[in-house]
Amino acid sequence: MGEIDIMFSDEMGKYDFGPGHPFRGDRFTNFIERFREELLRERSRFEIVEPRYATDEEILTVHDPYYVEYVKKTAARGGFLTLDTPLSPGMHEQAKLVVGAALEGARRIMNGKASKAVVIGGGMHHAGVDYGGGFCIYNDVAIAAKMLLEKYKLDRILILDTDAHAGNGTEDIFYEEPRVLFISIHQDPRTLYPGKGFVWEIGSGEGEGYTVCVPLPPGSGYNVYTLVMDEVVVPLAREFKPQIIFRNGGSDPHFADTLTNLGLSMKGFNMLGRYIREMSEELCGGKELDFIGSGYNPIVLPNAWTSIILGLAGIDRILPEPINPPSWLDDPGLVEYTKSKVVGELKSLLKDYWDCFR
Repeated sequence: MGEIDIMFSDEMGKYDFGPGHPFRGDRFTNFIERFREELLRERSRFEIVEPRYATDEEILTVHDPYYVEYVKKTAARGGFLTLDTPLSPGMHEQAKLVVGAALEGARRIMNGKASKAVVIGGGMHHAGVDYGGGFCIYNDVAIAAKMLLEKYKLDRILILDTDAHAGNGTEDIFYEEPRVLFISIHQDPRTLYPGKGFVWEIGSGEGEGYTVCVPLPPGSGYNVYTLVMDEVVVPLAREFKPQIIFRNGGSDPHFADTLTNLGLSMKGFNMLGRYIREMSEELCGGKELDFIGSGYNPIVLPNAWTSIILGLAGIDRILPEPINPPSWLDDPGLVEYTKSKVVGELKSLLKDYWDCFR
């Protein structure tokens, strides 16, 4: 048994939107080829686990039956879920494999077979109850969390979304749910899809105060992220006391990503993994489910994804940058802006809900 399960199947490469699309299936196989080098160094730390396909019934624990039927029919004949998310025959089944990997990873953690699991190709956070888009069909993050709430009777799940794009689907699904603390660190939605994730989006009803959106200015890198982790994420996590931590996001916050404008480096991705490891060890016995699927520069993706996993394992090894960092990386002005305009406003909005912000 490895400390960290890597949920992966070669079949995941079939989650592919076709030539010319930024989301191609070879991203997964390119990563796993790179990661096997780490397996040779740290054989006892990791285990690759073949996932199973989710059932329609498991998909329906979160998604509307009409929506699932629409996906099936559209995929069967070929068409579009949204303009950026074409569906072709087999995509319903491939989306079920991503969900199945998340469910199996969560079960293995809860059953003591691993302390952590990483879903390669997971993190379909733009899919809501009755909609998809942004390359996302079914929300594996939400479905896995729902299973832990209902079948394992957990009542405190922390979902930290570090994808460059705001996790609008996950946010919508749990917007009124006090058992899930959803924190999204993402590029300012005025500058990037999906145009959601502003600081004033804090949840509603019983879930008011349990949605936390941290929109970052373009160019934000290592120092901005450590500020947000230290000032927002860690204090909230300690007060919430999660029973398990989910983290969602791949390499699209990298400074060379082709679809986004943030500024993380390989050092930054390792840092994110180490923060998650330390929080999970301190707060929930090491239980953590990770979803790594985003990232649209194939040159940086394998090392960036690997850097996150090394951080999760507590391995402080900084992998090389395949592209030279730009001169604007870690502009100190971005730290000051984030501290005053983003973190400051966030604490003011949430101080009535969280003691750590008073």
